Amino acid sequence: METGSDDAMDLRSLKDRAVALLATLALMAPAMTRASDIKARGLLEVVAAPQGDAFVGNVLTRDDCPFDAYGARLFGDAQVDPRLQLALQVVLRDASSIYVDGAYAIFTPSLTRDLHVQAGKIPWPIGTWAPRTYSNHNPLIGSPLMYQYHSTLLWYEVVPSADALLATSGSGQIGVNYFGYPEGRGMPLVDDSYWDVGVTAVGSSRPLEYALGVTTGTPGWGSTSQEENSGKTVLGRVGLMPAAGVRIGVSGAYGPYLVHSLNSQLPAGHQVEDYHQRLALVDAEWVTGHIEARAEGAYNVWETPTVGDLPVQSGYVELKYAFTFGGYLAARCDGMWFGRIADSSGALHPWDANLTRLETGAGYRFSRAAQGKVVYQLTSYDQAPSTGGPRDRSLVAAQLSIAF
Repeated sequence: METGSDDAMDLRSLKDRAVALLATLALMAPAMTRASDIKARGLLEVVAAPQGDAFVGNVLTRDDCPFDAYGARLFGDAQVDPRLQLALQVVLRDASSIYVDGAYAIFTPSLTRDLHVQAGKIPWPIGTWAPRTYSNHNPLIGSPLMYQYHSTLLWYEVVPSADALLATSGSGQIGVNYFGYPEGRGMPLVDDSYWDVGVTAVGSSRPLEYALGVTTGTPGWGSTSQEENSGKTVLGRVGLMPAAGVRIGVSGAYGPYLVHSLNSQLPAGHQVEDYHQRLALVDAEWVTGHIEARAEGAYNVWETPTVGDLPVQSGYVELKYAFTFGGYLAARCDGMWFGRIADSSGALHPWDANLTRLETGAGYRFSRAAQGKVVYQLTSYDQAPSTGGPRDRSLVAAQLSIAF
């Protein structure tokens, strides 16, 4: 993993298969005595969308994309005893084949309190997007930029200079190019498509919501295949529900992101554990009658050994209006803005290409299990990306989502 993105993905693939096997065996084990306690379900997605620059802007870490022609998620839940549950999520798509999205145990210390301890390959306990990542809960098709879009900062290379970083502007989605040849994708702020291995405590005590945990990697790069450095990420969220339909919260994460093989390239007296991802998020939600309004904002800093701190801000507002006949309208306005650094001449530039995204759509729920939606997405860059192509990139897509 530490020699490049191909090795990283190979190790991840092997780890995913091992986790899938172990998790499947764990779910099957109680079947002989408690078959009624095991539940399986799924989610099928069929999409009509054109290929092109706009499509590439939505590609995820494993090369799959929510605009892929088809995809399926399989869920397994096993109730081992009243206080212990096992959960498994597997994703199938052409571009990425099959991979394990999550595999974890859930322990409930007391059946009279809303407190649960999760351990394994767990959902990110920060922000509020996670429940809407599924197509039957997402009113649109794409994801917010802060949870999907890849920057031009790598975790397995040291940026050689500010000029080299600036020259890759806008290439994070297709392959960063520090040294004259394309490498892997850079890090998103929070990689919602790649959960990490760790332990979290999640619960609520009205009006308080809380989550606190530790993971082996960072939100921008989950470390599920091996220990990439000796540090850990501490992360969590605190929220309030002051009234029915209203939620507000703050989240944060702090942990080292570079791989330990880079120690030899660092300034004297420093090690990879000295360079962290620092992430802070705020969220708000208002749901009343036919209206749903949600918003999140993020401020993130990656500490680097060669070009100093690299800040980035991101945020979105999402609205949905549901009609009584089963249809709805939805829109999400989204943006990502990168801090400025000086090139070799002293001129200041954003360290990556600033961009905004607007996605609007209409949907209809045919039944409790099936819904369809049509969306229009427009992504606009402040300046043309270093990879070429237009500044404005749009697509129109349709999706059918069926839960089974």
